Amino acid sequence: MRRFAVALAFLLVAAAVLAGSAGSRTSKSAFEVSVEPSISAASNGLTLETELEGSFNVAGKTASGSGTYELRAGATVLDSGTFTLTRLIAFQFYGCGEVTAEGVRIPLPPEFCGGRVILAVHATSLVSGAQSEGLYEVNCQIHDPGGQAPPGTSEGVKVNARGINFNKHVTGDNLFVVTP
Repeated sequence: MRRFAVALAFLLVAAAVLAGSAGSRTSKSAFEVSVEPSISAASNGLTLETELEGSFNVAGKTASGSGTYELRAGATVLDSGTFTLTRLIAFQFYGCGEVTAEGVRIPLPPEFCGGRVILAVHATSLVSGAQSEGLYEVNCQIHDPGGQAPPGTSEGVKVNARGINFNKHVTGDNLFVVTP
């Protein structure tokens, strides 16, 4: 009976580990990342519009590229500037080749991929010249054919900079392209 209980416990642990990792994959590839003008909102009502062109290498934990930002309170521009990618923090790979829009699966080129990437950035204000560090998260909903992006995720950008968390996606389209 004791052997049976140990074997059963082992099988339950193995099943839980396999079930927990079934929906997540990783990729050690390099990607180009493009962020069309995207707007993110903070809980205090501020919005941040960003645009980015860059690349990251998952195996090397590196990133390079640059973008622009504009900080607004309603229609009033409070700040604007540029930012550069300084390194890759984390990457969750969703797959390549398909996106689901309003319940319809749309085939894409096989090198078009999705996932969630968190990048470290260095920003410079064009208004004041102030420099700051922050985190820039890009979420692209492309996934493997027949699959799906993780539940609860959405296309867009999140930014955490200068103590403000812009964690609500408002608008924006993003793309990761796997590089050879």
